[in-house]
Amino acid sequence: MSAFSDPRWFDREAAVEREDAVCRAVPQADGGFIRHAETQSGATLDVVTFRVCEGPLAGHHAGLLIWPPRSAADRARTLGALAETDADHLEARLAEVAVRCRLETSPFGELEVRKILEVVPAVAVPPAAGPNPPMVREDILPPRPPEPPVTTIHVIRTPQEVLQAVELLQDQPVLGFDIETACTRLPPERREERDAFDPWNGTVRLVQIAAPGPDGGAISVVLDCWDVDPGPLLRLLGDGRRVLAHNAKFEQSWVKYRWDIELTDLLDTCAWWTVIAGHLKAAGFEHGVEDAKLVTLADRFLHAELDKSFQVSDWAQEELSEGQLKYAGEDAAILLPLANLLEELGEELGCAEQARLASQAGGRRAAISTHYAADRHGDEREEALAMIGSAATNADLESAGAIMRRMVLSAASRQLVAGAYVARRSQLSS
Repeated sequence: MSAFSDPRWFDREAAVEREDAVCRAVPQADGGFIRHAETQSGATLDVVTFRVCEGPLAGHHAGLLIWPPRSAADRARTLGALAETDADHLEARLAEVAVRCRLETSPFGELEVRKILEVVPAVAVPPAAGPNPPMVREDILPPRPPEPPVTTIHVIRTPQEVLQAVELLQDQPVLGFDIETACTRLPPERREERDAFDPWNGTVRLVQIAAPGPDGGAISVVLDCWDVDPGPLLRLLGDGRRVLAHNAKFEQSWVKYRWDIELTDLLDTCAWWTVIAGHLKAAGFEHGVEDAKLVTLADRFLHAELDKSFQVSDWAQEELSEGQLKYAGEDAAILLPLANLLEELGEELGCAEQARLASQAGGRRAAISTHYAADRHGDEREEALAMIGSAATNADLESAGAIMRRMVLSAASRQLVAGAYVARRSQLSS
């Protein structure tokens, strides 16, 4: 659950991808209908708790998050039919009316009001229907195994090796996925800022994709995007197969912005553990896991020690170290056994569907967020087109291609540049 949540929103029996229903606001612990809250990072917002009044969700609760609006359109996107109510009167208005709301499971697993659609005739507030914590057996969490899983890592640096990797992975129904990025558009003093690693501020250096190995371990393919185009491998992720990632909104935003690829069947191990841990806590079970970081879960459940010092290493250096490549490959491979374990726990606790929807919501919202980020770096697109136009030989064109692989180009710019590249190669060959 998020730091500002109302525990009533977190309910394994009230998980839906999207549903519209009539709701009434219900009081907070202090008796008011709007609670002022703060995130862990210090951002402020208002929260409202609604109770669903009809349909299969009747009696369950959903949360409305009212962030400080940047514009009237922002306020309308959230409050819809109540957007014209001024802030001083909104609480009184919420207390007296019924509203039809659009409900979704959030990336935290909570039932969330995404938008107020319309004010409707008043209805009675039904009795609360939950949440009800699960029954938890004392030994539900498995012991830490004596040895970590075995990973075989293949580093890919040529087009031929890319095709071989595609052949190796194309029949696998489930793939682990991770990326390493370099913040190349911002000066060093700004690279610790919260949004420094948004996809329009940098480049993807490594793509890592893992699959089960023949010996019970895993095979992890690590591709250096500065050496070769990862497109053929990445397209495997967007064809409908199951993709495993940790904090998957990061990977989804980068591959959507850069290559227009959506991960349609996504299992986010971070979201799954967050949901599972929330239900263990609600049941009064002390699980002892400090956080939902991959390094923490890998160590506790798989005896795998991921050296996270490499996470903040320099991914923009010309030659990556063996330690960096090994770390990258293991990050993707560890997702395979971790996802299996989390799915088993989710099924036992009855929250697997809630965790699945939370995974999907995080990825879906990350993909949508890239639509609002216009192609911010036309200078690099124009530089790429100029290099292509001035290439006098195929060798010049290949050199330009190597430079362009390092650029911050959106999918739309990438498509335009690729078309110009193919046309210029055809001219030079003729």
